[in-house]
Amino acid sequence: MIHFVIGTRAQLFKMAPIMRQCDKRGLQWRWIYTTQHKDTMENTLKVFELKQPDYVLFDWDTEAKTMSKIWYWFGKSMLQLGKGKKILGGYTGKQHIVLTHGDTLTTWWGALLGRLNRCQVMHVESGLRSFNLMKPFPEEINRLITFRLSTIYACPGEWAMGNLKKYKGTKVNTVENTQMDVLRFGLKHCEKADIDLPKEKYVVASLHRYENIFNTDRFSEVIDRTEDIAKKFPVYWVQHPATKEQLKKLPELLDKLEANKNITLLPRLEYLQFIKLVKHSEFVITDGGGNQEELYHMGKPTLIFRNETERQEGLNVTAVISKLDPKVIKDFLKNYTKYQQKAFASGGASPSAIIVDALEKAGYGK
Repeated sequence: MIHFVIGTRAQLFKMAPIMRQCDKRGLQWRWIYTTQHKDTMENTLKVFELKQPDYVLFDWDTEAKTMSKIWYWFGKSMLQLGKGKKILGGYTGKQHIVLTHGDTLTTWWGALLGRLNRCQVMHVESGLRSFNLMKPFPEEINRLITFRLSTIYACPGEWAMGNLKKYKGTKVNTVENTQMDVLRFGLKHCEKADIDLPKEKYVVASLHRYENIFNTDRFSEVIDRTEDIAKKFPVYWVQHPATKEQLKKLPELLDKLEANKNITLLPRLEYLQFIKLVKHSEFVITDGGGNQEELYHMGKPTLIFRNETERQEGLNVTAVISKLDPKVIKDFLKNYTKYQQKAFASGGASPSAIIVDALEKAGYGK
């Protein structure tokens, strides 16, 4: 049996094409939902035509979008590890495999679940590093824990492969991230998405990283720099639930954004709506690693509101790390069109197919 452990919307996006490949080849798989995120998960299942989870870790009426809720969710999740055999539907042992993705708390929780129940563990999107334990926090630590627990590593390229030299286990070079497969799907279907696009030139912002929103001074600086950009272009800020929740706790910052006529706060969008909005924008402001990679493949100019990034894709080609430096931002605004590239997401091998090739060859899911 192939087990997918998924807790966030981003993880579901990047695992979805692997699940669809398993269906295409008639491999047996099931998925475990840790409920780290709940917002728009149902819609994501519909978009990718995926089944409901085979096991839900626990029900609650919210998601882990504040620090207190994150720790509440984490504590309850750790207590569930004692039910490993039930969670895995009785499919335990080395003839079965757990796939876990990325760099969240769910990532290493899933790897630990697999190892405690003697399953093989594949880490999807493995080998990414910032080489700074606290930036991003806790993502870099989550990765290192997951590396230790994994037995198979699906790495998006040679650089990621090289970062895992000291770890024993099988390395699979997927060349690109599975995000490539998701993006191909998104670009193919996004124009039919139900969203009204602005008539004037505009910019999209997507900002949610802990290091930016849970430090009030830093969050205030992020908003100041966004307002600088809004003097030239209308900014459409797509809110992650954690960002929205944090703004509620900081009404002075929320009031500042709402008072700016050139900044529009949007709810989290469905995937195809988001891709359509981004596709027709001038550029994107983001702190998301997945966004950075996806925008690179779209050829979209990207201004990264971070000090460093674990991703190599797009750096100095489509993307600039701002470090929130006003001079860097001003230069980007003046020259952003030079970072516009031709989209190249349509060709090449499928990273998800490469992963399922490895699973099929090893006999998993038969």
